[in-house]
Amino acid sequence: LVNTGWVGGGYGVGDRCSLKYTRQLIDAIHDGTLADLPESEWEEMPIFGLKMPKNAIKDVPKEILRPEEAWLQAGQSQEAFEKQA
Repeated sequence: LVNTGWVGGGYGVGDRCSLKYTRQLIDAIHDGTLADLPESEWEEMPIFGLKMPKNAIKDVPKEILRPEEAWLQAGQSQEAFEKQA
């Protein structure tokens, strides 16, 4: 699953995920960067149970890969994040 939607909050609060970051994530899928990450570099995402990288991939900040962190850094509450999810 690649986040191409809103980062740091819902519509009207957050921003669209940068096309630059989306392209880098797709490149990481195609060139094997993500497939080559050891199991220890992945963490389960709360609520959805999806696995997400623990660290940045290429030039994509980890906050883009970790939506909950992006919301909290943008001043959104944990409750708002969970409601949106």
